[in-house]
Amino acid sequence: MFSRSFFAVVLGCFVALSLNAQSDAAPVGKVQKTEKKQAHEGNLSSELNLTENQKAEFKKIDSDFAEKSKAARAARKEDKAKMREDRIRAHKAVLTPEQAAKYDQILAKKEKKHQERQQKKATKKQAKKEKKAEKKAMKKELKKQ
Repeated sequence: MFSRSFFAVVLGCFVALSLNAQSDAAPVGKVQKTEKKQAHEGNLSSELNLTENQKAEFKKIDSDFAEKSKAARAARKEDKAKMREDRIRAHKAVLTPEQAAKYDQILAKKEKKHQERQQKKATKKQAKKEKKAEKKAMKKELKKQ
């Protein structure tokens, strides 16, 4: 009897501690990425003994690469959309007019669902952003006091 109660208490403490540890973890986001990037740049510049001119060149190269990478992602997105349209066109070429009409309805239904999910995701993201800003403002207010 005592051992079961003791085991239950120990298990409860373990669960509570593990949940607390998870909630204290730092959120992953742009702030952390920026900090990591700055730390990495600092390590490179110190390890390579870069001059200020070289540091500026590294920064410009990284910026150019980021722009090219963003453009490449956008191009892939456009290519993917074009391929999807081609696939739909090919599917419709095989279908009878009645089947094509039903196919259009199915696609419209899927698109509507997709839009709803995207809207829900955007709403959730905005709420999270607002909560974060509110939390930041509260911390700032507490520091003033």
